[in-house]
Amino acid sequence: MNAKSRGERQYASEAMARRRSDILETARQLLTEQAGQFTMRELASKSGVALATLYNIFGNQSELIGQAVIEVLRDNLTSWTASDDVSISEQVEQRLESVVSEIFRRPAYARKMAELYFLPDPQGVVADLLHNVSLEDVSQALKRLAERGMLAEDSDPDIVAREMVVIQYAVVARWSAGRVPDDQLLIRLKHVTLGHLAGSLVPDLADVCRKRMSELRAALGKLG
Repeated sequence: MNAKSRGERQYASEAMARRRSDILETARQLLTEQAGQFTMRELASKSGVALATLYNIFGNQSELIGQAVIEVLRDNLTSWTASDDVSISEQVEQRLESVVSEIFRRPAYARKMAELYFLPDPQGVVADLLHNVSLEDVSQALKRLAERGMLAEDSDPDIVAREMVVIQYAVVARWSAGRVPDDQLLIRLKHVTLGHLAGSLVPDLADVCRKRMSELRAALGKLG
């Protein structure tokens, strides 16, 4: 899905832009309520617009669902930007803090997305979008680390990125199922992410991550 897709185009009218935003919010509600499945006719009815309007704005249902999911991820999450001014662990933690902030802003939606990520789906539209948008950001950051000589020589940025995205969604899925308390979600996400990343970094940077992991374990211990 390229940046100039129909659902992302700029609108001359603020009213049209608001209509598009309202339609996507309604689509997210339907994704939450109906196990990731709804018809364009259902969405048109709930949005109070003509069916033809949906197709005129978004082209097709896959494009519409894509925009509904992608906008939440891209508009509300802090990007992981590799920087020489901030430690790697701090960069990762800032990204995860924005993730958890968004989860608690839309808990029902977040629970449904975590469920859909691991749900077998022949179409795979939502799961693929969730994975690919998350993967894009993490993969780019890891490649920048590799260019700076911060990754171990035998570490493949693409493989590490895929594994990191999956384990993060796994933690969120455990939270969604009630197996991780709200007050532990952020700490556990940070701990598993830094633990996986540490195994891919050069030794001195890996040690920094492991030191931070010890602090996170202590914090979990205090929470019981």
